Amino acid sequence: MSQRKGSAPPCAIECPGTEAAPGETRPFVNHNSTGKLISHTPGLNSLYDTFLHGRGLAGKHAPAFGYRPADSATGGASPYRWVTWDAFHERFVCLASGLRHLGAGPGDRIGIMLSNSVEWMLAEYAAIYQGFISVPLYESLPRDSLALIIRETEMRVAVCLSEHAHALLDMAESIPTLRTLVVVGAMQPDLLQLAKACNVRVQALSSAEGVGRELPVESPKLPVADDVATIIYTSGTSGQPKGVVVTHANFLATIASFLALRDSGDMYSFSSSDCSMAFLPLAHCLGRFVTHLIIAFGGRTAFPRGDPTKLVEDLHDLQPTLFVGVPRLFSRIQERVLATVKLKGGLPAALFHYAYNTKKNNLRRGLVGHWLWDRVVFKPLREKFGGRLNLIVSGSAAISPETLEFLRCCFSCCVVEGYGLTESLGPTTVTLIDDIEPGNVGAPIPSAMMKLRDVPELGYAASDVPHPRGEILIKGPHISSGYYLRPEATREAFTADGWLCTGDIGSIDERGRFHIIDRRNNMFKMAQGEFIAPERIENVLTSHLVVNQAFVHGDPLRSSLVAIIVPNESMFAVFLQSRGVISAHPGKPPSLEDMCRSARAREEVLAELVVWAEVHDLRRFEIPRRICLVPTPFEGLGLLTPTMKLKRRDAQAHFGDLLTKLYTDNP
Repeated sequence: MSQRKGSAPPCAIECPGTEAAPGETRPFVNHNSTGKLISHTPGLNSLYDTFLHGRGLAGKHAPAFGYRPADSATGGASPYRWVTWDAFHERFVCLASGLRHLGAGPGDRIGIMLSNSVEWMLAEYAAIYQGFISVPLYESLPRDSLALIIRETEMRVAVCLSEHAHALLDMAESIPTLRTLVVVGAMQPDLLQLAKACNVRVQALSSAEGVGRELPVESPKLPVADDVATIIYTSGTSGQPKGVVVTHANFLATIASFLALRDSGDMYSFSSSDCSMAFLPLAHCLGRFVTHLIIAFGGRTAFPRGDPTKLVEDLHDLQPTLFVGVPRLFSRIQERVLATVKLKGGLPAALFHYAYNTKKNNLRRGLVGHWLWDRVVFKPLREKFGGRLNLIVSGSAAISPETLEFLRCCFSCCVVEGYGLTESLGPTTVTLIDDIEPGNVGAPIPSAMMKLRDVPELGYAASDVPHPRGEILIKGPHISSGYYLRPEATREAFTADGWLCTGDIGSIDERGRFHIIDRRNNMFKMAQGEFIAPERIENVLTSHLVVNQAFVHGDPLRSSLVAIIVPNESMFAVFLQSRGVISAHPGKPPSLEDMCRSARAREEVLAELVVWAEVHDLRRFEIPRRICLVPTPFEGLGLLTPTMKLKRRDAQAHFGDLLTKLYTDNP
């Protein structure tokens, strides 16, 4: 794969026939746009239609969804088993009828509280078929947020695992509308007794399917584009989550955009021969959209076992052609590979680094593959992940240039990233398939218009040169109409003429590609008057291999920043050895807790991060003056949302004493 010949073409263009409003850029659209945004693929008017379309491309008896049951004899995993398109269709039609018999009716909100699985998709399509509105419930949601969602949507039925049923029954008094639980898998012995005491009906999913098979209930009408398909609650980095109302039309516009990108040669050539691993949570808009996109072109989707330590094994056995993940996963893969190379040492390590540097230099010339090193050095790594990966997609957060480079060098496949929000149903921009320049998130998809507007308090202006800068605004048929039962929040999020105000600060380069450079909503002011956007600083710090996670904090009465740093355990030890803090001789290294307590280790990490921050163009007042090293990742402390974003208020409360100490003396 190589970049297009000649001068680099535009990725986005200014929308024909539009003018710039004061303090704004003109709207930008995809470079293939003729001025009209794509809204749907002709003939596809609902997600049920996209399923039938995919089934037609793949064949009724072709595999659609795969899973790995446990092997009772060995305790390991059995080979993948597959549910065909026809069998899946029959099952969700039966489940839909079963839910009708349990009291669910068209327009009712149906909760789905499951890990990624065939059953998750069965519940989703049962809702689509009978006109219910699905409401995903993250398994890791705090109890108060979970209760808020159930009460606000007046949820009557939820499909869940047995352990989640217990949690829901424990809070039955605070969620009086929820009267029926459909349980997946084996029920725990006391569940029925507890449900009876709470006056809640419990039925196994297999039983609900069986009732629907015996007593089918015709759908009153098949869904159409304007029907609400789902309500996806934002993950709530600050305050309570809000329910984003998503219609079938929103899904259809985004799916049509990616099929149009494929047909124009700007995107990977999806087909019914493709296979994907559903790694991202289906409760999250990106994981959900990707699954429906794969269904639309007839591809196969398999579900991992849910154990992160088994993911590579699952990928190896599945041999997927597509994989969509998050930067944190990819950076961990990078760290483990580099740690393994260092451990081998000698000739193998020297050969790896020589091959890697050769490919890295070739990337600058637009060349991804290498005739020799792909076969000799990088083939074992590719085969660990199945050996057939053609496309890797990174989403949900910014990915470091170093990790993008690593993925392209080691996997020799297309690697793209994008940008979007829950309100935009995931991706609104995506990098072109042959654009291997890091740092940008691509151009608007064909259903989107995007523009920038001034943010004077942060010093960003649409008139900035050489590149316009400002808050990103989005409009198009893939954008949600607003938040469920929250008219005030909807008015705050949208302009009077319908543009979604993202709160993200972007710039547009000479090719029309967007770059995410800052965040408006989490900013705070320091004592000397400078505005600080902590997410941008945290992204720089976590792009260093020694840093796993970072939380940057500023006291408005102080003139400097401080930071909580969670080191990457394996790379931290290597770093401290290189600085002479711990011995490089064989033997058991100090524990992560002991390394984090070391004042010398803290000083060395801070000195390294100061240099790193300066190289990455952070201004002096944006560089933390003091840090504290903590061994426990933020997810272990309950400080991350289900989409792996930092709960900033919770982090400030949790680390309150440490933050105070950082401003008074070293912790």
